[in-house]
Amino acid sequence: MSFIFAPAVFPSVPIWEKKNQYFPVHRVYCVGANYADHVAELGSEGRERPFFFSKPADCLVISNSDDPVLIPYARDTDNLCLEVELVVAIGKTAPENGVIKAEEAENYIWGYAAGVEFTRRNWQTFARENRQPWEKAKGFDHSALITPIRPKERTPDMDDSSIWLYVDGQERQRGSTKQMIWKVPEIISEVSSAWRLTAGDLIYTGTPKGSGPVQRGQIFEGGIQGAGVFSAKMI
Repeated sequence: MSFIFAPAVFPSVPIWEKKNQYFPVHRVYCVGANYADHVAELGSEGRERPFFFSKPADCLVISNSDDPVLIPYARDTDNLCLEVELVVAIGKTAPENGVIKAEEAENYIWGYAAGVEFTRRNWQTFARENRQPWEKAKGFDHSALITPIRPKERTPDMDDSSIWLYVDGQERQRGSTKQMIWKVPEIISEVSSAWRLTAGDLIYTGTPKGSGPVQRGQIFEGGIQGAGVFSAKMI
């Protein structure tokens, strides 16, 4: 097989505390409005069926050291927002045309990571008002951060893990995964009802209240208890 130009580097995420071992990324799914306090912050209530959007696999920025990773500020926006999220790494491919039951979902989880999801809020507002797709608001370059993935055997119970995010030393978000409206097994089942989940898929599972803008030059730090911590600077 020959190519007319060099193919892009295959997206991957390092495995926690493993040298030269990586998780190959297939797709990136994100869950919207999945924390009770964040839903209330948006002026909604109840346990509505979850909705999803996706990001390109090559949008990922890896935070893999104590030094802040540098992230370019997104083009075509003056309102770039960030939020911390638990990331689920899928390590087993679902049967073709098969929906994963919630009680079977644990069998498909390879591990967990901490992540940050970015939004060009100006374009999200425009998309909502004009009933247009969210790609421009969500699927841009460098639009998601992730820590090295920890195997689930080396993580605690993720049903009640602390979540935090600081921007320039000021607390921006604080919560727990127990606040999820839809739990991880339910999310996996719901995703699999619309797409065939594949080994290498990542699922960003939503965020507590406090999502807000970040500016050029600001440093943000945070993490998920048991899943990872990160540090980054917007440039």
